[in-house]
Amino acid sequence: MEKFVAIKQQFPLMEREYTTRQGEQKKITTKGFILDDGIDTFYAEMVGEQARNCGNYDTSVYHSVQCQMKCREWKDKDGKDHYSNEIIINKLV
Repeated sequence: MEKFVAIKQQFPLMEREYTTRQGEQKKITTKGFILDDGIDTFYAEMVGEQARNCGNYDTSVYHSVQCQMKCREWKDKDGKDHYSNEIIINKLV
């Protein structure tokens, strides 16, 4: 997906732990953004080195963003299926 967006909010760099499907503990580095294209408002994240190196963006202008969307599926402790949409920023200029 590619859109022109306004940055409504940008969050500080974060490191968080997660568990892989194989039960392995890992850490991920992220920087979150709330983006708005005039119709949709959505949360998207940069990850890894891109998140570490991005700095802060000018919130007074529109930016071009390229994102990848995917559906994440997981089971809770009771074995119930859950789903969420994840939006990862590939490029933000």
